[in-house]
Formats: sequence, structure tokens, C-alpha cells
Amino acid sequence: MNGRFAFTAQFWGDRAVVCRAVEDRPGPIVEQQFGPFATWTQANAFAAKLNEGLDLDPLEVRQIVTSSILSTACVVQAALASNLSWMNSPLRLATRAVHMRFVLAELSLALTFCRTARHFASENTDRLIRHIQNAVVHARQFMALFDGDYRELEDVSRSLSTLNAALQVPPLSALMSK
Repeated sequence: MNGRFAFTAQFWGDRAVVCRAVEDRPGPIVEQQFGPFATWTQANAFAAKLNEGLDLDPLEVRQIVTSSILSTACVVQAALASNLSWMNSPLRLATRAVHMRFVLAELSLALTFCRTARHFASENTDRLIRHIQNAVVHARQFMALFDGDYRELEDVSRSLSTLNAALQVPPLSALMSK
């Protein structure tokens, strides 16, 4: 094994484990020989002792582990980019559909918040307005980055228009300009 390596604690399912990370190589990889730990803190303390034995300071450990994680991300990105079937894979289409349903649900909830803020002004009105504004931002980001068919965006556009119209009705429009 060429290159520096370090140990780090990671979650593996609902357990904590110690992993080995090799600098500039995809990872970290679970070291099964150490077994699972009851808590992440215990795994981290064990990894720290192993790194002390390698004469690595915490900054070096962080650099090695980070480079390993970034190498993994590069491998995954390259695999997705080279796999043209990903663009129309059932998983990608299902993910896009779930994301769209989430945005629509968020806009529907924002419309409910809008009506609530208008009819029942209270100390929570500012918080409701922030939620409404966040929903609008999320919907616009979704629409800007959406790579599907235009017809699929019609529901999002319609919901956004409905919410925008509700925001223009006083007294909510006056509250939002504060």
C-alpha cells in the first residue's frame, strides 16, 4: 500500500466503526478487525490512538481522510457521467418525481401558511412568512435546475402562481415588505 493512511470513525448503518483512509485513494474503508463500537465517540477515540501510533497529528489525519473522501466523490461523479443510461434510469426518474412532489407539497403548505398569517396574525407571523419565502426560493431553484419535460413543470408553475397571487393580497403583502 503506497501513500499515507490514517484512521477515522464513521457511522456504518446504526453502528460506529473505525475506517482506514489512504491519501488520494477512494475510501475510507471499514476495518472489520476492530469490530463495531457502541458510540461514535468510542470509535473516534480508538481511531485517535491508532493515529498517534502512526505519529500523525489531527491536522494530517483530517487532510488524509478528506482527500480519501474527495477521491471517492470523483470516482462516483465519473461513473455517473460516463453512464449515459443514468439519465433515463428508473432511479433518476423516480428521484425527480419525488423531488417534484416535495416541491408541490411545500408550495401547498406555504399557501396554507399564507392564509393562516392573513387571518390569524400572531407572534408566529414572521416565522410563517420566512417559511413561505423559503418555499418560493426552493420552487424557483427546482424549476431552474429541472431537466425534464416542460409539461412536468406546469403543476409547479401553477402552484407558484397561486401562492404569488395570495401573497399580493393585503394585509400579508404589507407584512412581507417590513
